[in-house]
Amino acid sequence: MRSLRNAAYPLLTVCILLLFTTGISAGNDEMLLAKISGTNVNVRGEPSRTGRLVGRFVGGEHVVVLEERPGADPFPWSRVIAHAPGSGTLVEGWVYGRFVEPLPQDDWSYSAEGEPDERFSRFFGKTRERIGDTPEEAIAKFGAPAARNDTTVPGRHDPSYMVNYYKLEYPAFELLFFRTKDSYGLIGSKIREGDAVLGDGIRLGADAVSVVRELGVPIYQNGSVFAWTDEPGYAVLSLTFSEGRVVLIDLDVELD
Repeated sequence: MRSLRNAAYPLLTVCILLLFTTGISAGNDEMLLAKISGTNVNVRGEPSRTGRLVGRFVGGEHVVVLEERPGADPFPWSRVIAHAPGSGTLVEGWVYGRFVEPLPQDDWSYSAEGEPDERFSRFFGKTRERIGDTPEEAIAKFGAPAARNDTTVPGRHDPSYMVNYYKLEYPAFELLFFRTKDSYGLIGSKIREGDAVLGDGIRLGADAVSVVRELGVPIYQNGSVFAWTDEPGYAVLSLTFSEGRVVLIDLDVELD
């Protein structure tokens, strides 16, 4: 199995957000992967100590910071979203910035909410239903591709074990499949434009709230790129965001 913490992807060559050691930089309106520090941290409906209480974090949860808002308090307020541990209920609201600790970028960070779980399995299963597990199934759904590239290479562990790869290129997206004498399936999809959908609702233009609702909190961030993975760590979904919405989708599955 590959080490996700050492994995490198072309999409990840993006700028690192500037963080202050005291919290998130003032005026930041970019999404951020962070951890709730402290215990029994209140989540409020408005960015104020007197805002209505809408939830509570026990501490240690990983969250996505959607925006922050400075005010009269020494720390800014952060609007965050995550699934509450145990109940799985989606919690969205404002947390005082003192209790929001940015997580290291370009590092795979696991937590009770961010660990690979059944959400990614459901997402990948639905994606396979939408696209198919063979190039023939995909062509039946989407028509003939603009270009097709078929290659055969020796297996990683056994050079006598041949692996066939099939890359279908459409104007707005591309698909990658594999086949061996024992198995076959979808192992890649990149969506650059258009209205193609992966999972239940992962599409270009989707907002962060709908993405977290389906996939949970990501376990990786590098600038504008956020990623989720399956439990073994072979399948990785990378989403690039701009102004809080998905602008690039890249699903990659590495064969063992």
